[in-house]
Amino acid sequence: MGMIVQVYRAADPFFGDCTNGGISSKFHTLTVVNVEGPFEPTPERPAVRLECHHQHCLRLVPVFEGSDKKWFQSGGNFAETSDSRFREACEKLSGQQWYGAVAIHDRTEG
Repeated sequence: MGMIVQVYRAADPFFGDCTNGGISSKFHTLTVVNVEGPFEPTPERPAVRLECHHQHCLRLVPVFEGSDKKWFQSGGNFAETSDSRFREACEKLSGQQWYGAVAIHDRTEG
């Protein structure tokens, strides 16, 4: 079970898709599977995992078969929700107060 988050992308078409075809370029919502919530991932709302990866910086990374063997980087998109459980999970994981969107790291090369 997980939490649904909204995907936010740059509105300027000049930049285009900087995710190299990452999931945040294809979907408007994602399901954070390691944050408590009543939702399951679906084909229209794929699974991501919330991680603290470097000095309290949070990111969301795709979860699919083989994704643990891939290296992901930011493609410029973010995710957020108004549900306080997401903010609480961000604060617990980062060890500091949290307010705002989280970077989606779904760009991969090769």
